[in-house]
Amino acid sequence: MQALFTLTPAESKRLIAKGVLAMPEVQEAREKGYLIVGRGSTNGYIAEELMGKEMEKEKYVAGQSIRGILCALHQGIRLRPVSFYKGELLEVEPGTLIDKLGPGDIVLKGANAIDSQGNVGVVMASPVGGTMGEFYMATKAQGVDMIYPVGLEKMVLSVEEAAQCGGRLTLERTIGAPVGFACVADGIVITEIDAIDILFGIDAVHFASGGYGGSEGCVSILIEGEDEDVNECMDFIETIKGEPPLPSVKGPCKTCPVLCSFQGKEEEELPVYLR
Repeated sequence: MQALFTLTPAESKRLIAKGVLAMPEVQEAREKGYLIVGRGSTNGYIAEELMGKEMEKEKYVAGQSIRGILCALHQGIRLRPVSFYKGELLEVEPGTLIDKLGPGDIVLKGANAIDSQGNVGVVMASPVGGTMGEFYMATKAQGVDMIYPVGLEKMVLSVEEAAQCGGRLTLERTIGAPVGFACVADGIVITEIDAIDILFGIDAVHFASGGYGGSEGCVSILIEGEDEDVNECMDFIETIKGEPPLPSVKGPCKTCPVLCSFQGKEEEELPVYLR
């Protein structure tokens, strides 16, 4: 049996979050070791599923793409990332746990791009590389798995090619924040396709993308499998249809420390789309 459906970015994030939580290695890390959910819009949905309650997911970010620009959320507005150790929620910043992590522990990292080769792209506005600069080399050194939940709306032609460009101090003109770009070729990637396999054990194909009138950023997915499994998946998809989009939240550009073309501007000086 074949079936077809379309997901908005918010619906995709909810699907991916449920898929990630169903991964045996994620469940084991949460109950028997460390599980760190780094910031990111998709990771906000994962954190919400883990906590079992609604969160201000729009504040579970650092760098963000909102209102048509690359931006960063002020430190005082961001939510602290969720971290677990042996089933217990830790009231600490994830950076304090780096030297405690080992095999079997998991870090969930947000991403900004993916390509057909499975490469992951991460945009960085911080001069020290943000979460990537803090965690990536340490997790590689200690044998810790880093999982990248990322929606197919972020599919690009080549992450490797994009990573050869850009840089905070290289870009001579931007509308929004100048950034660098890292290519990760060895990450564990979880897209809508993977989430469907994890949850229902059926094949899925990225069928189409895009739209308008509320379908901007949508992906259409075709699934195929036994009738019972496909119908179970479709019934589930109906439960996440209508997931509301995340609102955009930003601090005042006047006091933002991020190197940006709008840095230091008063509200009335900003273009209408940023006010």
